[in-house]
Amino acid sequence: MSRLIALTSCLAVLLVGCSNDIDAVCDMRKQCIDADLDTGKCADKISAWEEERESEKENRQARTTECSQCVVDRTCAEVVASCIDDCFGIP
Repeated sequence: MSRLIALTSCLAVLLVGCSNDIDAVCDMRKQCIDADLDTGKCADKISAWEEERESEKENRQARTTECSQCVVDRTCAEVVASCIDDCFGIP
């Protein structure tokens, strides 16, 4: 049942265009930081953080997008060297 809810949530986020950004951030974390990371839980955590405060929602989504754009097609070393500022503070 919880997988169905998670799948539905991911589908809803995908339809608004944010899921790819969140997925990129979580995939980078799994690849570069924690090979055992549950990317589904990571995505849920970032989505919840983005939605946590309505007044900060757009800013937080923009921060996730900036981080995602920075990490795409970079090696882990490049991410560490180039993306810390863009990704810092995203749960």
